[in-house]
Amino acid sequence: MSNAPDGIFSGVRVLEFGLFVAGPYAGELLAHGGADVVKVEPISGDATRWNSTIVPGEGRHYIIKARGKRGAPINLRHPDGRRVVRELALQSDVIVSNMRPGALGRLGLDYESLSAENERIIVAEISAMGEEGPFGMHLGADFQASAASGLALSTSVFGDDEPQILDAYLCDFHAGTLLAFGIAGALFRREFTGKGQHVRTSLYQAGISLQHATANIFDAVDGWKREFADWMEQERPDPGEAARRRREQTALIVGGLYETRDGHWITLGSSKLAYERLLGALGIDDPSVSDPNWEMPDDPREHFRSIRDQIRDVALRYDGEDMRTRMQAAGVPCALLSSLEGAMLSEHARANDYVHSFDHSAVGPIVMPQAPVKFSRDRYTAAEHTPAFGDDLRDVLTELGYDDAAIDELIASGAVAEELP
Repeated sequence: MSNAPDGIFSGVRVLEFGLFVAGPYAGELLAHGGADVVKVEPISGDATRWNSTIVPGEGRHYIIKARGKRGAPINLRHPDGRRVVRELALQSDVIVSNMRPGALGRLGLDYESLSAENERIIVAEISAMGEEGPFGMHLGADFQASAASGLALSTSVFGDDEPQILDAYLCDFHAGTLLAFGIAGALFRREFTGKGQHVRTSLYQAGISLQHATANIFDAVDGWKREFADWMEQERPDPGEAARRRREQTALIVGGLYETRDGHWITLGSSKLAYERLLGALGIDDPSVSDPNWEMPDDPREHFRSIRDQIRDVALRYDGEDMRTRMQAAGVPCALLSSLEGAMLSEHARANDYVHSFDHSAVGPIVMPQAPVKFSRDRYTAAEHTPAFGDDLRDVLTELGYDDAAIDELIASGAVAEELP
């Protein structure tokens, strides 16, 4: 008998209709915890199989987000394909989809239809912009949500003064995380009520959520925010100018990136306590801290610019690692700027089990992110297996009661597929 702990989601059956990033990432987060995630993909192959392809049929983005899942190539335009997915859905605990709003309804897989036959079903959906309002039901991906939610402007990524889209796909991955959180909450509530529910979020909402620190308007002190929104609407300024103007309105902190003598860049924290420690460690005097009788000017931005200039001058006297050690000893939050690749290959990432290395059957050795949460009792660790096209089809259909002859008939009719065309 195995003494291995159960996965945190063991016993949960998930049917995933995931496209590209957000939906598949939600399914991946559940699969790492032992959920039986059956990924439905087109009979022509999931689009990400051909996105950054490593070997034919095995794309970079497919491999990372299909970890721990079983695959079922099913033709949703074929009546027998639709019948099969409905049978799968009614035997599942959770449906995950980031297809366009309304797509599940057209397939008879919406919450109202499924819950009439299975009141415990949880249907979890991610849309681009939501279902109501001027943008409701619009097609969209991370790029559109990042632009519409203000995230693209807030992150201020510009090249030749033109706004650039972040390649981290923040709206996509955060929406997938939010949906997985919603699913976990719905599963928890189901233990008390016996009933599932409809769980929804959107890339647009994820973009706003990621700006939580500044996503607030207090009318007593934030008149500039309404004025800024009106200025953006009326003047249509250059995005670089808009980002700079917005940043100037909030430039009351000294935390940020500073260059060191050897070309490193170091981030320095600026909470009240850390700020006082920072000043002491660098030998800088700020009268707003040291002089109880000093009065902050009505417009404090110039004062804080002066402090940042002094920090910049001191940072340039030290090498990066020396500066980091000095700040660490003083109790000032700090870190040296790194690339993603440097972070993943670092001793720190390995020591904390933040990355997972394994040999993939088709493409060989891989380093990928570890499952992003640790549990003391139940298993939650990065899955390694990714389904080759059609490999799991017969197992999935056999579990529904289909024999080999019936499966062969479905394949011949084009309702399902076992091999890539």
